[in-house]
This record gives sequence, C-alpha cells and structure tokens, in this order.
Amino acid sequence: MDNRKITRKIEKILVFADILKSISSLSVSQTKKVACIAFKKNFSSISSFGYNGTYPGAPINPETKGEELSLEPGKSGFLHAEDNMISKFHERDPENYIVFVTMSPCRDCTIRLINAGFKEVYWYEDYRDQSHLDIFNRCGVKYGSIDNLIKELTSHKI
Repeated sequence: MDNRKITRKIEKILVFADILKSISSLSVSQTKKVACIAFKKNFSSISSFGYNGTYPGAPINPETKGEELSLEPGKSGFLHAEDNMISKFHERDPENYIVFVTMSPCRDCTIRLINAGFKEVYWYEDYRDQSHLDIFNRCGVKYGSIDNLIKELTSHKI
C-alpha cells in the first residue's frame, strides 16, 4: 500500500473513532460510557452501532440516582454496547466489517462478537480484565487498540 493510501486509511480510522466517541456520549451510565460500531472495511458505511444502557423509559433508581441497578463495577444491569450493536446488525457478511469499541470487550462480549462472525475488533481503552482476549487469537480475529492499529499502519509508510 502506498503512502497516500495509508495516510487516507488512517484519516478514515480517526473519523470513525471520533464517531464512536460521540456515540458513547448517548449512554446514561454514570460510570462508563461505552459505544460500539460496525462499519464496512472499505469505510463506505456504518451498519450498526450501540451504547451501554437499558430500555427506553427505564425508571430512575433512587439508590443510584440514575438508571443503573448498581454503581458497582459489572453490576449496572445495563446491556453492553456490543449487545446493542449486534442486535441491530442485519448484514449477511460480518467478516467484511470492522468493529470499534470504546473499551475492550468483556469475556461474554468477546464471545458474542466472535459468534456474530466479526473478524476485526479494535478499542480505545482496556477493560479491567484482559485475560480472555486470547479467545480472539484462537478464533482468528484481529484485535487490539485503535492506537496500535494506527501505529502499525504508520510503520508501513516509507
């Protein structure tokens, strides 16, 4: 790939990453606002997105003063961003889509993304537990931080 194509790909990655960050602001979480998008590998379209949260019109919990069941890590009661994205993904070829997430997926979401057929998953921030990410290796999924993806592309420039 020549320098112009690499530079253009990096520009597109940064734009889609900015979209991801904007989508995360839609979450009503008081602790972690997480978003997930799936877009065509050629950057021509976003097929689906999701963010962590509960159902529309969920009541306010007087204990948390928000929609969370609990503010304790892992016990919010929210559907994860990956779940919300997958539930709205209606394409027949998930292997031709890239998934960006604001935070690396938990173990269950890692498995859901693999079962849905995605072959590339990248994120900004590491989830507190990283021990399960080797599942991606075993299933032939490319994964890692968005920053490392950009560094890798930059290193291919002459």
